[in-house]
Amino acid sequence: MLEASAAFRDRCRKGEIVAGTFQKTPSPQISEVLALSGLDFVILDAEHAPFGIDAIDHILGVTASRGFPVLVRVPDHRAAFMGVCLDAGAAGIVLPHVVDRRTAEVAVAAARFTEDGRGLSPSGRAGNYGGAALGDFIEASNRAVSLWCQIEDRDAIDRLDEICAVEGIDALFVGRADLMRSLGARSMLDPAVERASERVAKAGQRAGKALAIMIASPEEAPRWRALGYSIFIVGTEQAMLKSAARAAKAAFV
Repeated sequence: MLEASAAFRDRCRKGEIVAGTFQKTPSPQISEVLALSGLDFVILDAEHAPFGIDAIDHILGVTASRGFPVLVRVPDHRAAFMGVCLDAGAAGIVLPHVVDRRTAEVAVAAARFTEDGRGLSPSGRAGNYGGAALGDFIEASNRAVSLWCQIEDRDAIDRLDEICAVEGIDALFVGRADLMRSLGARSMLDPAVERASERVAKAGQRAGKALAIMIASPEEAPRWRALGYSIFIVGTEQAMLKSAARAAKAAFV
């Protein structure tokens, strides 16, 4: 499990193009279907959908055997919740509303086994239910876990360099919807949102961080690839289902 997560993290850190989606429905069957789809990863959206740790654990139990990277977008900055998701086998954490250096440092501490960081126990799925030696588990987990920080607030845009200076952050994930709200814009296509997204790209590239963005369809990707974005979250599984259902119905009209 950790080997697959480490390989995925390496791909992202090298700037390889990877594509995934947000999963909004707490169903292990949906996760398994997505694992078979050819997507590179999925993010369980515990910030905006009903994912408690039980649902997350059931999903990770299904996807672990397939070596499919499943990240969790957590609802807040509680270190304990991040830790239990990682113990259950999550490939990484997507942290919303990272606004300054201190927030980023807290996130890294929650995700990594450091002197003052994540609580250590190999008793969960990630540690082979106690089968991993402590030292080996620390090393393997720190190598495997991805940490993506969402940049989606006006304050964060003004503090990009200090956020990027924190060691242990793998990717900056620009959140255009909340960024739109924070900037007082009415559309994600507003020039202010576009400029902010470009600033995130430049800061991330200066610091050697991977760049992630959510897009509605693959047709949007080339524009963002040109700016350096390489991690693409293409909509949600609900949107994909709805689109396919509408297309099926349209064929009979």
